[in-house]
Amino acid sequence: MKFNSDPSEDSSAQLKEDELNNVYLMREKSAHITKAARSATLANVLAPLLCIPVFKDEVEPSHLEIWLGYMFIVVAIRTWMVFRLEYKAETILDPERNLRLISWAVGIVGFGWGLGWVLMAPDLQMVNRMIYVYMITAAMISGMFAYSVNSATFYAFTLPIMIPSLTTPLWSGDSLPWPFTVGLATLYIVVLSIAKNFSRIFDDSVRLRFRNERLYQELANERDQSVAANVAKSKFIAVASHDLRQPMHAVNVYLELVNMDNLPAVERKSLSKIKNSINTLNAMFDSLLNISKLDADVMQVNERVFRLEELATTLRDLTETKANKKGLTLNIACPDLIVRGDKLLLQQIMTNLIANAIQYTESGEIEVKFQTELDRLVIDILDSGCGIAESEQQQIFQQFFRADRTRSLHDGLGLGLSIVKRLCELIGADIRVESALGAGSRFIVTTPFSASTSEEDINSTKALVQPVNTQLSLHGKRIAVIEDNPIIVEAYRHTLVNKGAHVQVLSEHAHELDMQLATIDRIDCVLCDYRLGQTTGDLLIEKIRENFNEEIPAIIVTADTSPSHINLFAKLNVQVLHKPISFQEIAQAIEKTIHM
Repeated sequence: MKFNSDPSEDSSAQLKEDELNNVYLMREKSAHITKAARSATLANVLAPLLCIPVFKDEVEPSHLEIWLGYMFIVVAIRTWMVFRLEYKAETILDPERNLRLISWAVGIVGFGWGLGWVLMAPDLQMVNRMIYVYMITAAMISGMFAYSVNSATFYAFTLPIMIPSLTTPLWSGDSLPWPFTVGLATLYIVVLSIAKNFSRIFDDSVRLRFRNERLYQELANERDQSVAANVAKSKFIAVASHDLRQPMHAVNVYLELVNMDNLPAVERKSLSKIKNSINTLNAMFDSLLNISKLDADVMQVNERVFRLEELATTLRDLTETKANKKGLTLNIACPDLIVRGDKLLLQQIMTNLIANAIQYTESGEIEVKFQTELDRLVIDILDSGCGIAESEQQQIFQQFFRADRTRSLHDGLGLGLSIVKRLCELIGADIRVESALGAGSRFIVTTPFSASTSEEDINSTKALVQPVNTQLSLHGKRIAVIEDNPIIVEAYRHTLVNKGAHVQVLSEHAHELDMQLATIDRIDCVLCDYRLGQTTGDLLIEKIRENFNEEIPAIIVTADTSPSHINLFAKLNVQVLHKPISFQEIAQAIEKTIHM
């Protein structure tokens, strides 16, 4: 028979826990008593001094001198020991030894008070005898609060005080009045009882604090482990994304260089399937990039007024073709409203949700409804797909989660809804899901974006509407290209020349670059890879700008998606394109950058 755990290991762990608990308790007791003993030093010096003028006429001088000498010596010894316990590091390592030492030091002081009663009580008149009783009683009560946390220390201090005062009739003919003696004995019993309860409360309090500190430490360790795991995850994603994006970018290059019109139908069909698969992989990389951007905290909410119908049109353009390819009907119902919010982030949220609905719907339709409720924009996304089990509805927003039944049916990394959730949190929106297996799903996004009919906002949206510049062109533009892969260089050159641009390939080597720049009078845009053989693209762009003393528009193409690099790129006045990316997209980015 095999057991999941060894009882002896649990027992050993418990013993270790109890041992640590006891050490912690003794250490706290030692610290408490040491502090109390230090505070009582002045009182133990002043009290005997006050006895001199009160008792000197009644007590045998030698007895008084012996007692005073003893008290001053033991108080000095205790003070010295307290100093060592508080300021000598080696003593802290053994709290049990500390307690024994401090108990001994406190005990000799308590013995001194009892000695005072034995030496002086027979000579004192009743009034002065009762004064001394009041003094030792006060000492006992203060000792109850100071030393009762440790029973041995408390008894070492109190018993030498109590016993002589209660046993006077046994060794002296004189005694206190019996009612006073009974009351004194009762008081001692009460003090002992309170001390016992105080000790128990102190022990429970210290153990509870120890347990809480241990729990806090465990939680802190788990938090640190979680943070470390998250950092490791981000690094893994960044490294894996970078290492995979490079060959994927090369694949995109080769595919774009292939002229499908010259291929036979069978090969053209196969190549089309390859391109579809590549597009799927590109979408996965885009998801990883979005996660990295969110981790890097570079996504900022930028609220502006926009027409909701413009967003709906963009969503149709981005998703309708993919839906139609699967035979799905995409209906987007949108009122003509003016909304204040972040259009781009909301577009990203909706694109992911619609893409998710398309992915998990095999037939039927997908319906998107925009509406306002209590001055808040609410969006419904309904599909007729496979649905989500109730037990999985809270898990679907976790990174990399995919239901087991869908793993072999649908592509993806399980990041889409996680990105949606984090983007919703970024803009202050709420997202919830209603679904059942086989009955489709409904996602409801409630945004803080408000609809507006104010004349000012209407005029603002009119001002934002600019005629589409269809005449963007690279004709006659001088584009500097820095890339260490000759195949990609030629692909860049071919694409840009076909758009009418003049392409100048620059070297990454400083000396050669200087010689090239000396022969060039103008550069309209720099297209540069980030990681080159001996340097990085940002440094070369700065060098080119310094040479021309001009903020030349620049684009960096990179596979780096780590949060640190995303933050770096965000600080640069350049546009960043992440691999893999098509040459047509690069050309369009250059056109927009030049004409900005």
